[in-house]
Amino acid sequence: MLMKEALNVFQADWATTPAMRELKPECFKNKTVLISGHEIARDLAFTLLTFNDKLNLNTKVVLAYADLGFDKKIPAGVLERDDIVYCEQNRVSGIKQKVDIVIHTGLCAHKISESIDEFAAETKAVKDLINLAVEKKSQKMLLLSDSRVYGKGANKFRSFSETESGIAGADDYRVQLTRTIENTFIKLCGDNKLALTVLRTGVVLAAGSNLYNGLEDVFAAVAKGEQISLYSTDNKVTFTYLSDITNAVVYTLTKNLTDVYNVESINSTVSTGTLAAMLHDIFGDHAKIDMTDSGSFEGVELNCGKLAFTGFSPAIDLKTALELCVMSFNEKAPKDFRFPDEHGGRLDSIQQVLLGYLLEVDRICKKHNIQWYLGGGTLLGAARHKGFIPWDDDVDIMMLREDYDKFLEVAPDELPEGMILSDPKKDKYYNYAYAKLRLTDTVFATDFSKHHKNMSNGFAFDIFCHDKTANSKLGQKLHSQLTLFWLAMVFNKWNHRRVYNGKKVQSAISNFCKNIFPLRFSMRMLLFTLEMFKHKKNAKYLYDGMGYSVHKGGFDKSFLDNEIRVDFCGYKMPVPEKYKEYLTNHYGDFMELAPLSSRIMGHDITLTDLNKYADFKISNKK
Repeated sequence: MLMKEALNVFQADWATTPAMRELKPECFKNKTVLISGHEIARDLAFTLLTFNDKLNLNTKVVLAYADLGFDKKIPAGVLERDDIVYCEQNRVSGIKQKVDIVIHTGLCAHKISESIDEFAAETKAVKDLINLAVEKKSQKMLLLSDSRVYGKGANKFRSFSETESGIAGADDYRVQLTRTIENTFIKLCGDNKLALTVLRTGVVLAAGSNLYNGLEDVFAAVAKGEQISLYSTDNKVTFTYLSDITNAVVYTLTKNLTDVYNVESINSTVSTGTLAAMLHDIFGDHAKIDMTDSGSFEGVELNCGKLAFTGFSPAIDLKTALELCVMSFNEKAPKDFRFPDEHGGRLDSIQQVLLGYLLEVDRICKKHNIQWYLGGGTLLGAARHKGFIPWDDDVDIMMLREDYDKFLEVAPDELPEGMILSDPKKDKYYNYAYAKLRLTDTVFATDFSKHHKNMSNGFAFDIFCHDKTANSKLGQKLHSQLTLFWLAMVFNKWNHRRVYNGKKVQSAISNFCKNIFPLRFSMRMLLFTLEMFKHKKNAKYLYDGMGYSVHKGGFDKSFLDNEIRVDFCGYKMPVPEKYKEYLTNHYGDFMELAPLSSRIMGHDITLTDLNKYADFKISNKK
């Protein structure tokens, strides 16, 4: 069974961790990974199995579970997969296969029962794992711990770095047990010269899982709009979302970091009072939370600068984590879930403006006999949602070169008042490879574009051209590489950034060229490169030279041969007859929805002003 079929949408989100999309976890490729512990061990195993499904890593997972009946919490179809085996944690000594990586989750995100039997079982598990690692000559060891190891702060301003400890009395069983496990693991790894990484999390959040954090009742109550009490902490508390933990696991193992690190999510250190206020800001009157002085809340403030200093960046902010956790308790959570406050609640109006753009393009193209198609994510939305992707904030259309050039020629005289065309051939301040339509009395500035004040920062609409490319694979690769080179020259010169592609010599040459080539020269060379095969008579392939799929090389020219019209927000819009083949080439399984936490606006917008379009609605709907 594929993991996307076994997991619900919230579990699939943290299982499709940002690490898979950005770090590419090659550290697990063709390796056997032993994961031991409680509930979070299962969740990490789910993530590695998802890696296998998505990236064909051929990772073998051994899940050593600490709790009786733990295997019954695994979907039956997952139990039958041939890339995972199971054993009880107290029987790891009997494992026959090789073990390349050992990940022990200990008591991280687990509710400690405070029994002598538990103390004995947990300390024995550490010793058994070290003995197994020595026997199997394991290459890497990783221990997950959590902020309970620090005890409690002396005052409300106290945060904890990796070598510091808080105040914990001799009778604080949870702190003592957590420290014992960690200290024993570190000492035995040191004695046996095993490479060890220790990651200490904050209070762990994970939608759709049953990890211990003391907030599950609060999330459930907010989802149902019920009254609930929450302990008012004196200290701030650091929270860590599960996908950021997995992200840190992949990062530290990939970078071979052998030390102790704290792990947090973005903007994730708050008091429980602030947490309650955040929930109220998100869910309004559904968050009926009373703060109380009775009880306690486990967690302290962590200083996580040590891991950040190595280059690690978390991916999930606390607000997103809270939204996901509450929505996971909502039985009516929509399939097309999106965050309700994107663009300050203006996303519906933004999509109406974009639809207006589409209708204007269609009008102009019909008048001048120009062929155009929905493209990119807009075509994806048409195929999957019969309209915009619910969380999308832009539109892409595509044309072939002859139609693209003709549109750029006629559009300036056809556009209504307040709408302009940005063309890289004619506007010296505009240095994108593709054209844009813009509304002049609006602002939609990204963190990048806001620095280019001579260029219009009005609300924009992207127009891409698919150009002809070589018929041979080698020719396509050379064409794509040359395009990428000139794209790097233009973008990095324009943005005052150094070029770095992971290869020192190539990057040094690129930076030398960037420094000596004037920006407009590089732009002319880029545009020339895009049209290099413009007059090729027997061209069989096109390529996405202006878009994000340029590195994929050519695709079959016949994909864009014929037009059909499909429903899009109540209108009939043109798409390629072979749109399924086109989308599969660009996106793979295009019907698979994006992970929930990535369903955010596509642009890093720093300033939005829609002016008179703030509540725009199309009135002449057909």
